[in-house]
Amino acid sequence: MPHWLSYTSYSLYFDGADMTEDDTEFLLAIAAYQKRHARRYPTMLELLHIARCLGYRKVADAVPINQPMPPASEKSETRKSKSESETEEPV
Repeated sequence: MPHWLSYTSYSLYFDGADMTEDDTEFLLAIAAYQKRHARRYPTMLELLHIARCLGYRKVADAVPINQPMPPASEKSETRKSKSESETEEPV
């Protein structure tokens, strides 16, 4: 079995690693947690704890998991309202 030199198996500097500063901060926080607590595979609850410690909070209403479609944009709603008003008969 190979000996692991670190708790993380990812690198920030490989080809195709186009990460934002937030992505990098999150990955480094996970690496620090793994090293501090000697946890190679943190649980989902531990990942949520790390995210909360970084300041992440829920800012939008929840969307049911069985409906992954994005919410309708305002443009499509205004198109519907215009088309509905055009079909109405003048009084």
